[in-house]
Amino acid sequence: MDIANFIIGQLVGLAEPLLVLGFIIKCLGWKESIKHQKRIYIGASLFVFLVAQGNGRFPGSYVIIIAIDVGLLCIFSLLFLTKNSVMKIMICILAEVINLICPLIVMQVTSYIINTSIFDFLQNEGSIFAAGAIVSKILLWLVYKGLYSSFQYLVLYFPKEQIILTIVLVGFAVISENCIFLAVSQKGVSHYTVILLLIVSFGIIALCGYVIYMMITISKKSEKMQLYKLIELKSQEQERQLEEWKHSEESLRKFRHDYKNHCMNMEHLLEEGEYESLGKYLKQFVSEELGEVRSIYSDSPIINAVFHNKMSICKEKGIDISCDITGSVKCLDNLIVGSILFNLLDNAIEACEKNQKEKRIICRIAREADEVNIFVENSIEQSVLAENQSLETTKEKKDQHGMGHLIVEEQVKRLGGMVEYYEDEMFCAHVYLPV
Repeated sequence: MDIANFIIGQLVGLAEPLLVLGFIIKCLGWKESIKHQKRIYIGASLFVFLVAQGNGRFPGSYVIIIAIDVGLLCIFSLLFLTKNSVMKIMICILAEVINLICPLIVMQVTSYIINTSIFDFLQNEGSIFAAGAIVSKILLWLVYKGLYSSFQYLVLYFPKEQIILTIVLVGFAVISENCIFLAVSQKGVSHYTVILLLIVSFGIIALCGYVIYMMITISKKSEKMQLYKLIELKSQEQERQLEEWKHSEESLRKFRHDYKNHCMNMEHLLEEGEYESLGKYLKQFVSEELGEVRSIYSDSPIINAVFHNKMSICKEKGIDISCDITGSVKCLDNLIVGSILFNLLDNAIEACEKNQKEKRIICRIAREADEVNIFVENSIEQSVLAENQSLETTKEKKDQHGMGHLIVEEQVKRLGGMVEYYEDEMFCAHVYLPV
């Protein structure tokens, strides 16, 4: 019977690191470069299991072994799993805390039911102890399964501040649970005291769980509100773009009508032999009507339309704009890319309007093999990123402005690209798009 209990205890003990490591791997995911993932998983579980054999072998072993387990889990996740270091540490600590609390609760409840102290319960490795170990591992599996979706949200969306707060809460829960366990495991502790401490133990766990749950709920609501705002702004942005394109079309129609009249006037001067007047008329027509607006002839009609629209606006606002397109950009002929370029040029025009001296915009689009790089630079009189790294709006109505760069980032992400902002005498927005 003792041999059977021993074998059951060892098998149950091996299940513990398998469950913990399996849960951490499921939350964080393997790095793509890692091969032989199953072997690493089983090998790491066996190593943690061997370390756990030191429990009860020397004074303070339980606390020391738990600390070593947390360290081993963190090292494992840092070497083989994805996500940032802070996130890995948080998930490892949370997983180990759950692994610690489940057996403690089962031991406390079991010892109370069979009317014995935890000290005597731990000393007696009989059938009741084996049954408690099995129940604790089943409970651990159920808790991991139930909390996976919440942990997955933590991994994907939790900001750094909330991660730190979560670690603090978990640390408080661990210290509190250990203190309670040490108190109830002493000899001579009455059952009345045990049940009171059990209530306190459940209260601490419930409180920490509720706080973390509320943080997740608030994060989800905040995320949804930002998404709704972004959708609304995108709708407004599309309406504004359509209005500007409509305005450009009307301006072009008006120009065509005036162009016909100008041609008739020049034809009359030519017939009358007024060559000097014709020359002056033609020079005035070029400077006033055509101005500095140059045509863009790429193989993307949408990019051409965006540039022609913004060049007209720059002419009206006294902003010097130049564009350089190399390679075929027909692959960018879609509304999403048009909207990205539209917003980038809008931001550049808005920034140039604040300048007192130089007002200049340089736009470059370069197609190379399977990638396209878009650079939109605008002159600045003082650093923007030094004072405003998040590029928040300085306008009074913050709910109606300042979302242009967020729209750009969201749309670039949809296309699987990247966007970065930097300064080198001019402010530059760089968009990389795979083709």
